[in-house]
Amino acid sequence: MSIFSVIQTMLAPAVMISCCGLLLLSLTPKLSRVLDRIRLLNQEMIGIAKTSELGDPEHHRIGSIEDQIRMLVYRAQLLKTSSGLTLLGILFFVIASAFIGMTFIITARIGFITLVSFLIGMICVLVGVGCAYWETHISHFTIKNEIKTSADIVMMLLKKRD
Repeated sequence: MSIFSVIQTMLAPAVMISCCGLLLLSLTPKLSRVLDRIRLLNQEMIGIAKTSELGDPEHHRIGSIEDQIRMLVYRAQLLKTSSGLTLLGILFFVIASAFIGMTFIITARIGFITLVSFLIGMICVLVGVGCAYWETHISHFTIKNEIKTSADIVMMLLKKRD
């Protein structure tokens, strides 16, 4: 096996490492936004709780905030899992690449171990992408609930004025 063949063979894990890096670039800010939203909702809930009189709209809003925080914590967990699995995938792709290089240097037959580590990396990325997809699905559901709750609160406030 020539050095050029080894380099070509090592490119598959390197391409996957780059793909994982791009995936992480999209997951990290998303996780930060979810965590920031949890902090904002907690602050809003504290602000509402400090109010001397809590009417139906305020109680309704606190219930809505609690529901949103529950969903956001679940979304954060999914994003954390997705990021962790993507990083784990990178680790296995690096291991596969190292094994490919070692095969050339020590002429050992470790093709099976190399293939297994590459496949484990692919499975990690697959499950990580699945978690990211599910998080996106839940984010849509969260927004729909928030819009409905806001409309309910507005209706309560309008009825209260009349």
